[in-house]
Amino acid sequence: MNLFRCYGKKIISLVLLFATSLPAVALQGQLGSVSDKHKETSVTRKLINTTQGPFWPPSAIADKDGNFIVIGTSLAEVSPGVIIPVSDQAVLVSKETVPPLDTNGKEDFSNPFGAHYEVIRKLDLNPESPDLDIVLYSNSFGPTEGDFGGGPRIPRLGESTYNLSSAPALCPEVFPALSQRRTYSRPSFPLHKIPILGFRGDQIAYDVETGKPYDPNSGTGSNCGVAGCSGENKVDFRSDKPITLRDWLAGSGKVKITLTRYSAQVGAYTAARFNFKFEKLLPNAVYTIVAVRRNVLEGRPNPMLPDPLGLPSYVITDGTGSGRYSTEVVNPFPDPATDDEGLRIVAVLMTYRSDYQNWGSCPARLGPGVDVHAAMTTPVAMDLTDFITKELPPSEQMNEQ
Repeated sequence: MNLFRCYGKKIISLVLLFATSLPAVALQGQLGSVSDKHKETSVTRKLINTTQGPFWPPSAIADKDGNFIVIGTSLAEVSPGVIIPVSDQAVLVSKETVPPLDTNGKEDFSNPFGAHYEVIRKLDLNPESPDLDIVLYSNSFGPTEGDFGGGPRIPRLGESTYNLSSAPALCPEVFPALSQRRTYSRPSFPLHKIPILGFRGDQIAYDVETGKPYDPNSGTGSNCGVAGCSGENKVDFRSDKPITLRDWLAGSGKVKITLTRYSAQVGAYTAARFNFKFEKLLPNAVYTIVAVRRNVLEGRPNPMLPDPLGLPSYVITDGTGSGRYSTEVVNPFPDPATDDEGLRIVAVLMTYRSDYQNWGSCPARLGPGVDVHAAMTTPVAMDLTDFITKELPPSEQMNEQ
């Protein structure tokens, strides 16, 4: 079965928004046409704050009522039946938004522009605005399969009329088990209270499905023994400070891309080093960086999910929210004219891992806004850089080994 027929359009919607969700000014003076020649061997790109992963669900961040906090792109109906992405938006989108539907009235995300967002109101991002003090929540989730279209259900069944998620089950080898596919669900949590496997940080044991504390003396619950749930040792700690929209938008980041490993045999560089520097992110937090490749955006057969830029792909911030990450990538910028597999990296995306996990190369265990939250990205409306790299010749590959 052709993988693109199964997942291609859904995967495209996972990353297509980054072509439109960023302020136009961010693109000016940064990007040029791709050519075989370049005047420099390094460039620096700024990363832009966002709350969006795919178009559907509309955001990877919700408010306490489960409505979507969209910093990025809104799908707007500009005339009857004509829906376009409008960039540079800050809006609150209803969880009762009607997504694209098929002729039977079931969710169908084959055309991500088949429906518009139901905007509750615009958000005021001026420095003194109370909107910046909104406490951020995760999306609710589940089940993975059911009588609905799209991917695993976001919001969870019973909390909205429709499923608003187009994302497929991202890593079936990680989740769910067969017995969970039609039963597992998870409520929305404040970001600072999202369950961390094996740790809660407040000396209380929680039921991951209901979000309610276990009775430490009841002996009930799937992870409680006959002696009950004892919670955690008091030496364990997790910050109990709510994460606000102000905190989320305070972060800044940039990436310096330097060409490396010049090969005289092919007359070109064959790799590039990506050096990231971040400031004022969430403190003592875990982020990951993934690559968005050209085949996803162009709808080629066998498209790839955004994959880790390197392994490992962790960014762990310090107590002030500062963090660094560096990795070297082999042949990241093949010439589009000969890039038949569409492997050229056109953007990089940083995601916040609210569960503190890194599932190897898996983008997320559950889904957008549930345990992974798009936080910063480079534009993909145009290419990340005009650099051209080439594959290392086989003879030199042998030397590398």
